[in-house]
Amino acid sequence: MDPGGESVSLANYASEVEAETVVTVKETKQVKPSETDKDAHKKIMDAFIESGLLLSGRAVEIIHERKLNSTKIIHLAKEKGMFLVTKEFIEEFFPEPKTEEFSFVVKRGKPAAASQIEARLEIDKEKDVTGNSTSEGKVENFIELFRDRYKRLKGVLMNRANMRDSVDIENVKKYQGQEVKLIGMIREIRRSKNNNLIITLEDPTGSAIVVDKTESANKPLLVTDEVIGVVGTVRNDLIIAKEIIEPDVPVAKEQLECEDPISIAFLSDIHIGSLLFKEREFQKFLDWLNLGGSTNRREVAESIKYLFIAGDLVDGIGIYPGQESELSIPDIYKQYDYLAKLLEQIPTYIEVIIAAGNHDAVRRCEPQPSLAEFLEPLKEKPNFHLVGNPARVKAHGLDVLMYHGTSMDALISSLSGLSYAQPEKAQIEYLKKRHLSPIYGTKEQLAPEEKDYMAIDFVPDVFHCGHVHKNGYANYRGVKVVNSGTWQAQTDFQQQQGHIPTPCQLPILDLLSMQMRVINFA
Repeated sequence: MDPGGESVSLANYASEVEAETVVTVKETKQVKPSETDKDAHKKIMDAFIESGLLLSGRAVEIIHERKLNSTKIIHLAKEKGMFLVTKEFIEEFFPEPKTEEFSFVVKRGKPAAASQIEARLEIDKEKDVTGNSTSEGKVENFIELFRDRYKRLKGVLMNRANMRDSVDIENVKKYQGQEVKLIGMIREIRRSKNNNLIITLEDPTGSAIVVDKTESANKPLLVTDEVIGVVGTVRNDLIIAKEIIEPDVPVAKEQLECEDPISIAFLSDIHIGSLLFKEREFQKFLDWLNLGGSTNRREVAESIKYLFIAGDLVDGIGIYPGQESELSIPDIYKQYDYLAKLLEQIPTYIEVIIAAGNHDAVRRCEPQPSLAEFLEPLKEKPNFHLVGNPARVKAHGLDVLMYHGTSMDALISSLSGLSYAQPEKAQIEYLKKRHLSPIYGTKEQLAPEEKDYMAIDFVPDVFHCGHVHKNGYANYRGVKVVNSGTWQAQTDFQQQQGHIPTPCQLPILDLLSMQMRVINFA
C-alpha cells in the first residue's frame, strides 16, 4: 500500500506481479475433510477430469482451501501442456498473495446529482450470445446462419412500401419484359467491360444476374454477403436494375425525450497491460468521475448515470507477433485483475456496461460472449453489467447498440471513401446495410450460430463502437453515431500506417438536450 495516499501506479503493480512469483512453502497440518469438503473436492476434480486433466490430491486441497479459480488453472495447465496438475504447479503459478494488497485511494467529492436519480436499465438477453451459443462449427450451422441473416434483413426490407410486393428469384422469369422487385443476398460483385456493375444475387429459391447501369450520387456502396432489394426489368436471363435498395434505417426517426438531467459516457480500447496505456490520464478520468479530481466541467461529471465500455479492456497476450516486448503486465489474468482494481473506483450510482473486443480473452469469432469469467470481482457488484459483443441495452429508455467494431477493418478496406480517420462513416454503412459484419470470410471471423446476432433488425437511438482508436461522431437519420477512441498511445504499427489515434477523449451524451460533448483528459 502506498503510505503517501496516492493511487498505485502500473509500474508498481507490475513489480508486485513479479514479486508474487516467489513461492513460500508453509508447513500444513492434515485435517480430515468434512462431508461438505468432500463434495467440494469432488466438484473440483470433476471439472479437471471433464477438461482432460488429472489432479493430485494435495492440489485439490489447495484449490479448495484458497478458493482458487479452477477455470484459470485448467486454462494455464493446458497452455503449458500439462496432463497432471500437482501441488507444485499451483504453488509456482498461483502463489499465495502477499499480506499487503494493492489499493487505490479514491478522491471523492460531494454527492453527484445523478446519484439521486434511479437507474432504468434493460439488457436485451435475446441479442446477447452469452450462454446462448449453439455453434458446432458444422456446414449446416453456416447454412442456418445465412438463412437467418436473409430472413431478418428481408423482413426489414419488406417494411418499405416500395418492396412489399417483391417476388422469389425462382419466379422472376415469369415477368419477361416487365418490372420486378426481388430481395436477395449478394454472392458476387464484378465490373463488365462497359463498366456496368454485375451482381449475382441469390435467395433460398435460386440465383439471378443483376446488371446495374444506374448512376447516382446516392448510389449505395455494395459488398458481398449483404442483403439488398432490386427494382428492375427482366430481359431474358438478366435483370436490368432501375434501383438498388439497402435495408437502411427510416428517414424519419422519432426522437427520444428524457426529463432527467443525466448523461451517458462512452469509452473503449483501454488496453490495460500495454506499455502505452495512458494510466495517468485514465486515473485522472476516474478521479473526475468521483468529483474529487479536476474541476473541469464538474457539472458534466455530476450528470453521468451510465458508462458504456465497448471492448479491448486489456491488451491481451499473443494478439500479434512480438507483443510480449510491448507489455507491462505479461499475464492475462493479472491484466484483468488490474483492470478490476481501476474500475472498482467508479462510483456505485453509475451503471457500467462492459463488452469484449478482439484483444480480450474470449473467442475471437463474433458474436463474443461476456467477460464474466475474467472479471469476477466486478460481476458481483450490482452496478456492473457484463454483456456480449454486440449488445443491445436500454438506458433510461434510450436504445443503445454497442459493438466493438472488429469487422470495420474489412469494411474500410473494401469500400472507397471509408478510412480509419473517420470511423463514423463506416458505422453509418453498418446502419445502411443493417448488419455489423456484412462481409464474410475476409478479415473478420464469424461464429456459425443458428441466429445472426450481427443483424441490426431494430433501429437504435445510439450506435457505439470502438476498435479503430479514433473518435468519431455523426447523426444519421436520428441515430447518434459515436466512436469512443482509445486510452492507449500511438503504437509502432499505427505510426507505420500513418494512423493518428485520439487517446483520452471521452464522449458524453446529455439526455436532456441529446447533444454530444467531449471531455479531453490528455
